Amino acid sequence: MATFEGRTFPEKPQLTMRWPRSRLCDHLPETLADGYSIRTYQLGDEHRFSELMQLGEFDPWDEGKLTYNLNRIIPEGWFFIDCTCSQLPVATAMCLHNYSGDAPFTGDVGWLACDPNHRGKGLGLQIAAFATNRFLAAGYSKIQLHTEYYRLAAIKTYLKVGYMPVVNSDGMRAMWRDTCQSLGWDFSPRRWRAETIEPI
Repeated sequence: MATFEGRTFPEKPQLTMRWPRSRLCDHLPETLADGYSIRTYQLGDEHRFSELMQLGEFDPWDEGKLTYNLNRIIPEGWFFIDCTCSQLPVATAMCLHNYSGDAPFTGDVGWLACDPNHRGKGLGLQIAAFATNRFLAAGYSKIQLHTEYYRLAAIKTYLKVGYMPVVNSDGMRAMWRDTCQSLGWDFSPRRWRAETIEPI
């Protein structure tokens, strides 16, 4: 069982979302809410990053997990959004190359989190757009992300950015049908498959 936002959820496979093939030449608008600025990693960000992971209710990070991820971040691919009043990072996301080690030429948008005190300002959508653009600029042809089914706010953010669900089994089809129903989002597996499933 997993606990998130004070509720308990059964363990299920992660959901996968992928950037549509027809939009590999797009460039997403890079805007920020007033009072915030975007930057990439600076020495010393590790401590605040760990705090953001905790605030996002991800599993605790240790040195091994950090090292594994650092070895996969592409150049200029670790983003932070700072609150200009406090100069404190309040959102983060990583651009990870071949994160699982079994999918060459693939980039994963990973570890996106926002400080709950700064939610409702579109920071998740904005930092996801910056990360996606970084992959597009680097020439990646397969850009994806993974998330738990109960992180509904994050899933809706990714859908709004333009990511599409990967529906590659009956089980995933059922999970995405339920997720879309919870979000009030159009369930379009045929269109998603055309844009996300790799040809044999």
